Amino acid sequence: MNNGITRENLLLTLPYALQQDKDKLALATVIADELTALYRDNRLLALYTRIDELDEALLDILAKDFSVGWYLYDGTVEEKRAQIKSCFYVHRRLGTKAAVETAISAIYPDTKVSEWFEYGGEPYHFRLLVDATYENVDQEKHRRVLERVEFYKNLRSVLDEIEYFANGIALSYVGVAFAGDEMIDSAEAKLY
Repeated sequence: MNNGITRENLLLTLPYALQQDKDKLALATVIADELTALYRDNRLLALYTRIDELDEALLDILAKDFSVGWYLYDGTVEEKRAQIKSCFYVHRRLGTKAAVETAISAIYPDTKVSEWFEYGGEPYHFRLLVDATYENVDQEKHRRVLERVEFYKNLRSVLDEIEYFANGIALSYVGVAFAGDEMIDSAEAKLY
């Protein structure tokens, strides 16, 4: 038996006495057909549940509508779908470690936030541990990381540093300092 809104399922809800009346059955059949068509058309409006079916142009529009600030318009379709799927999670957790990790993971998957008590820093300070194994580290991506951190972190939190690493490859270690409301990239590079 089909468990959806179909003509057959709607007609099954008709009381037995009305099923025996040809005029009432004909009217119920017309109504069932209209309700089935309406359901089919409205299902197309349920975009969030169909993200895996949507084309790239519609994903770009949804990113703007859902305020996905970390959305990568030049990313792959799979990356775009993942960013849109995670947007409500991030918006509900804005200002938390989870929001920062999720937003930065759109640029560098598997990014981790290390909080002050995990590395002996000052209270409310944190650092990013960015896995750049499969992504290049360049100035533009670094700028996008800084923008997203500033937007998604808790207002009282302070970013101490960003550490880029790759499996088996030594990368730059970039320190970041804050001066008032202005974020200054110290561009200190060290190999480890």
